[in-house]
Amino acid sequence: MHEECVSLQQSLCVVEVLECVVRRCVGPGGGSVLLTRDTGEIIITRHGQRILNTLHLEHPMARMVLDCVSAHSQVTADGTKSFILLLAALLRGIQNLSDKHGRGHSTAPYLRNLAHRLLAFSYKEFDDIITHKILPNAYFYCNRHGYKSSSILDLLVGGYIAGRLGIGQADILRRVLCEFYHKVSQGQDGVKTITFLHSHFSLLHTTVTGLPIGCSEVIEGLVVTRDWSVWTDPNGSAKALIIHESLGSCLIGASNNISLCVQHDWLSRTDRALEQKLASVLQLQVRVLLSSVKQPETVLQWARLNHIALLECVDSAQLDLLCRISGTETVPHPSLQHLLMLKFCSRVQLGGHRYACLGTFSQGVPQTHTLVLCGPAPGLLDQIVCVSRGAFTLLEHLCQSLISTQLNEYTNSETDNIRETQENCESSVLVSSQPQRSDLDLSQSFLSSQDLWGRIMRAGGVIPVGGTFEFLLHDFLLNARNRGDTESCRLLAEALLCVPRTLFSRRRFLDAQTHLISELKQMTNVQDLSKCSELKFRFNNGSTLPVCLESVSSKQQLVVSVLQCLNRLLCIGAILHTRTPLLTHPSTSSEDEEGETENLHLSDN
Repeated sequence: MHEECVSLQQSLCVVEVLECVVRRCVGPGGGSVLLTRDTGEIIITRHGQRILNTLHLEHPMARMVLDCVSAHSQVTADGTKSFILLLAALLRGIQNLSDKHGRGHSTAPYLRNLAHRLLAFSYKEFDDIITHKILPNAYFYCNRHGYKSSSILDLLVGGYIAGRLGIGQADILRRVLCEFYHKVSQGQDGVKTITFLHSHFSLLHTTVTGLPIGCSEVIEGLVVTRDWSVWTDPNGSAKALIIHESLGSCLIGASNNISLCVQHDWLSRTDRALEQKLASVLQLQVRVLLSSVKQPETVLQWARLNHIALLECVDSAQLDLLCRISGTETVPHPSLQHLLMLKFCSRVQLGGHRYACLGTFSQGVPQTHTLVLCGPAPGLLDQIVCVSRGAFTLLEHLCQSLISTQLNEYTNSETDNIRETQENCESSVLVSSQPQRSDLDLSQSFLSSQDLWGRIMRAGGVIPVGGTFEFLLHDFLLNARNRGDTESCRLLAEALLCVPRTLFSRRRFLDAQTHLISELKQMTNVQDLSKCSELKFRFNNGSTLPVCLESVSSKQQLVVSVLQCLNRLLCIGAILHTRTPLLTHPSTSSEDEEGETENLHLSDN
């Protein structure tokens, strides 16, 4: 066992190596990174998460940082490259602080104390700054520039995709994803639509290799990547039966060379059982059979003779989604399980393959459509799918953050009202029952809202890309009064500027920062934003492209995740390199527990 001491300089060197990799592909103007695998495969990408996942990281601290980045990406699917930039800037700021004030600021106890203070700031004071400083400015910007609620989704998706794909590819994918959302929604609740797309994205999209990304489209219905075994056009709506086992599972195929002595009466009983099953299907007036398993040739021939469409080997998850959407009727027969009504059945040609498409009658859920994503090569197609999935993860996180914020505000206001009422009323029985009814009404009115994006804009949930969030937070942290820990605020404020410094050239960076600070000084307080008519954000000068938007909740989560990762890095005292002998036989659970306990004591020591 070899013990390696960990210093601040070593942690900074590890993070700076990752920073050098992602720095060159930050922002819409960034380039792509070419990566080669051991198999000879070449990957060209600008997606930060894909870049870090492809790297072969051997240093344990680098792998720990990658675990923190992956955990953050699973929540918001955004900010991977900014995560590395901000983490490296914080470590450099701490290193400069220790060099300036001497050896006392580089000891392990001081670094751990500083890490705990930064983490405590993110839990206590950071929420107040976001709520009372950032959100009002974000709403003011959208209100002053006449953003419409119908354009919020387009600008959000465009801002997310711009830093991960090329300009032409990003524009096409943005259009297709917005079309996908609008066709699935069709007047339904916006939050429910986003949750539905995020939860079932793997079932609601299909890929086509060999076609350009411009061939991507949205198809009505659920596309099943299997062709019909027996195809008969139902000409409109049709009754379908979902089965999960073979109708003739007890039959022995005639083509199988099996030397078995089978009694004639047993075969007769088997044939009669199959005939009864098929006859029960005809009695139900079924026109379509959807099977999750392979059916024998006898069943296929029966389907052809009776003009019944048969689709075999359908993914069980897709069948479950059909049952959930359409509202099925359970059939009591053991082999005949679910009965539903399909809006239509058809064949679709995607690339060189022919697939089945099933239209459903949705009952209280968003309309079923399939997102067809095309790409000329498998690597680029995987990247397009990853970006598309991440866009809906970002939107889902934004919606959930809005719900939790408004519920917290409602809870606080109701608590204040209850206290005032209790002071003025002698009876408290009526008072205690009112909040429960109001809470129920609030949740119902929110879920039935059709103006989701307008509500997000009015709540200040979106802000222009290009360092606006970082500039605002930097200024508020430096000018924050009555803050107990000014050293932590200043350290975080200076580190935040690493993102706009990477996006802009030095001159553009200084112009944007100076202009924003001068405009903020004209305001006496945030509540008088509507009276300040001269405040403008000019981060897109000289460009004809519209200013895209990004989620404030995602930026807030980014800062919190980075501070959590920094806390883990600065609290590491030493790395123990151990060599585990190769086990020649399976170990028992007790031995594994003893080994885990031993490793835990070694880490503590």
